[in-house]
Amino acid sequence: MNDRVVLAFDVGGTYVKAGIVRSDGSILDHVAVYPARSGDTKEALLRHFTALIEMQGKRVPSEYAIRGVGLAFPGPFDYDRGICLTRGLNKFEALYGVNLKDELTARMGAIPELKGRWSGSPAVAIENDAALFALGEYAFGAGRSDERTMYLTIGTGLGSAFISRGRLVKRGEGVPEEGWLYRLPYRDGVLDDYISRRGIVRLAEERGITRMAAGDEDVKLLAGRARAGEWEVVQLFREFGERLTEALLPFIRSFRPDAIVIGGQIAKSADLFVSDRMDNVPVRIAADMSLSALRGACRLFVGKGK
Repeated sequence: MNDRVVLAFDVGGTYVKAGIVRSDGSILDHVAVYPARSGDTKEALLRHFTALIEMQGKRVPSEYAIRGVGLAFPGPFDYDRGICLTRGLNKFEALYGVNLKDELTARMGAIPELKGRWSGSPAVAIENDAALFALGEYAFGAGRSDERTMYLTIGTGLGSAFISRGRLVKRGEGVPEEGWLYRLPYRDGVLDDYISRRGIVRLAEERGITRMAAGDEDVKLLAGRARAGEWEVVQLFREFGERLTEALLPFIRSFRPDAIVIGGQIAKSADLFVSDRMDNVPVRIAADMSLSALRGACRLFVGKGK
């Protein structure tokens, strides 16, 4: 076996995206998409995830050893211990309090078809999607040349992560606890209320702008109207950008990043609300946001032995 791969999974409430990732960040074959089945019972979910691991593992060519399984899993979650804390969100409720890391490690080690395919003991590593986006972009994407970088994912909600010298920084060094900005107070709510899809929708409502769609398409259509020159919508995105800068300034000045990297669905409209620099720090938009978390999963095993 001349190389090792990680079986990477980006778990969402509706779908699970899966890829086989080499140590250089390249993805073997195609990325597969499976139903998440997030409303299933505990045992059904554990069997489902184990089956996905088996299916992906069987796709690995014989010349590769499997280093482990890396998952991007939605929070709330105790990522250090591997315990799911999701409750009240209509997804993965049955896994509340379950040590997903231990459960999957034990089950995948018993998969007959993968016996002898692991480079060491079967291992599972779990992080949130924003952290894996950051690790993937730091190693293989828009953050490669920077020692200290702040990462944001802006979509349905606000994700964030901070990296220094290739490592996630979750406390100290001018970052919020766990590196999470979303739950910090801002105006009459928290940052997640404002720097997100619903933050843009709120601005549209405040300005009396009629939306032409609901759900994920509303921001896309608003962006199209702004690019077509509709003045009120142009101003909406400018104000959104001003709020983003206002929210980030304390952390830019305390963490002192070399760059800020932005991804997520709303980053596709970043030209409407982000300039090239923020408080004199370069701002970059991730080029291929769909694969960053999968690539970041392989970084969870860097420096961890075989």
